[in-house]
Amino acid sequence: MTLFELKNVNYLYLNRIPALNDINLSIEEGEQVAILGANGSGKSTLLKLLDGLIFPSSGVVKAFGKTLTENILDGEGGDFPQFFRRKVGLIFQNSEAQLFCPTVMDEIKFGPLQLDIPEEDIHQRVNDVIEMLNIENLKDRAPYTLSGGEKKKVAIASVLSINPDVLLLDEPTNGLDPRTQRWLVELLLELRKSGKTIIIATHDLGIVEEVSERAVVFSEDHRIVANGEAQAILNDTELLMKVNLIHEHSHRHNVILHKHKHAHTLEHNHDHVL
Repeated sequence: MTLFELKNVNYLYLNRIPALNDINLSIEEGEQVAILGANGSGKSTLLKLLDGLIFPSSGVVKAFGKTLTENILDGEGGDFPQFFRRKVGLIFQNSEAQLFCPTVMDEIKFGPLQLDIPEEDIHQRVNDVIEMLNIENLKDRAPYTLSGGEKKKVAIASVLSINPDVLLLDEPTNGLDPRTQRWLVELLLELRKSGKTIIIATHDLGIVEEVSERAVVFSEDHRIVANGEAQAILNDTELLMKVNLIHEHSHRHNVILHKHKHAHTLEHNHDHVL
């Protein structure tokens, strides 16, 4: 089943600054897709379109077979707005932009409370998410007192409590220490096993191989320049250099050969795969 379909989509900020140029893309149910590109290439804009937070300047964005428009999601869509908000959850790059309630418990409850979910179900969902993410010790804390990694966990919990079928994650590893990054990767792998559709916008190539099957690559002029198997794209050094995701002195281990244009010494010989 096709969950999202974009046809000839363009987006302009302030009606004049290009963010997306002629985007054609479809995403199927149960896929794990990485949206790759340098900063400013349009990745975050794409996720906001998929989440119905903004709408294209031209072209069409469809979700679950219905064209997403401001009118449809603001009241003219009958039951569709609530259906859509139950199905799709976005985790922002900046967790602080997503957290606004007095306590962590309030944050996790907030989404389900907006969706007319029975109170007993909300209680169960909240407890399940707290246990799954191991954040029992945070539930009475104010979000502003949390560390960056703790805020990320709470932001994720606030989305998982809705139990969406589709998870959109914008630069999810930004600002996380290595242990929390590993925790996040393991969580995404578990969610993948449960059949969630997971769409990650990132320029962190290190997590793509583990959590994504397909990769969509944006150029710095906001166009899709590649769309295919994640592993094949990760191994295409020429493409990754062209879109400014790596440079010639890149050291991305385990997938790409170390390449250096300057002369090697014995101690600096990197013509091997680690």
